[in-house]
Amino acid sequence: MSVLRGRLQIVVILISALVFALPAEAEVDFRGKTITISIGYGVGGSYHFYALLFARHFGRFLPGLPSMVVQSTPGAGGVRLLNEAALRMRSDGTQIFLPPDTTVVTQLLAPDGLVYDARKFRYIGTADQQNTFWVMRRGPNASVEGMQTVDTFMGSSGKGSTGYMIPALAGPLLKLKIKPVGGYEASREMIMAMDKGEIDGTLQAWQVWKQSRPAWFVSGGFAVPVIQVGAIADPDAPATPLLRDLVKSEDRPIVALFDTIGLIGRSLAAPNGTPDEVVATLRGAFQAMLGDPDYIAEAEKSQLRILSRSGEELEAAILDAFASSSADVVRRARELTQ
Repeated sequence: MSVLRGRLQIVVILISALVFALPAEAEVDFRGKTITISIGYGVGGSYHFYALLFARHFGRFLPGLPSMVVQSTPGAGGVRLLNEAALRMRSDGTQIFLPPDTTVVTQLLAPDGLVYDARKFRYIGTADQQNTFWVMRRGPNASVEGMQTVDTFMGSSGKGSTGYMIPALAGPLLKLKIKPVGGYEASREMIMAMDKGEIDGTLQAWQVWKQSRPAWFVSGGFAVPVIQVGAIADPDAPATPLLRDLVKSEDRPIVALFDTIGLIGRSLAAPNGTPDEVVATLRGAFQAMLGDPDYIAEAEKSQLRILSRSGEELEAAILDAFASSSADVVRRARELTQ
């Protein structure tokens, strides 16, 4: 009996040794590392301002307290950044990015030259959901009816951008006389171009307009918000009509493709292949940051709104957008925006 007991003890010891020898799930630790936050536009716009705000606060909530830097990679309305994220960004959490709000729309409607798949990125969370506002200098074309009779020059950063695709879509649907003007790297440049009279209008989030040119929108001011794009009216500008309410009922599914623009807003994402434990750490830190008094105080001081959505919610909404976009709707929207 004692021999059997001794053998059992040996077996228990061996099993225990094997259990302790198994590799434990790696803890995420960014100690001594630098995290790069990339944007797909030039400096001076809302993506840049949010990236700087994230860089000043996000690291405080990550294990190891990493340093944070911001990098600008402008080109093709943010497509260059998205391709970089799919091909070359590290998937260890040290390279993250602000996805352009047109990430899903661009993939569905203008897939040529794209190597990214929006469904494979790992979404960390949205800091601010943002409808897109079509704003015009005051003049004969500062209304839907006016743009139906007068040539209207609309500025954008390129064919993959909101500023190009929404006027390209709305032009045929509303019979507007749109003339696209591309090549601007950031919202600041487009707004300055409106100031100078180079273009009649452009499209930005309402918060961008109110932050950069609040005096434009007083009674009789320099500019007028003509249309907003989103699923529901922005709470800060409920009187501006939604594009989905201006088009014919049969065209609403096409306009609905653009609802993801507001959902993505100003968010953070990690490249495809980022491990689940790293994603969970980034998501937890992001939500903690959004509720932090210091972050909230600086956001308010900088006039950067907080209307958040979790990474899980954003990921589910993007997957649903792909699943609910019929081939016929995508085909017609693609034809309209080319």
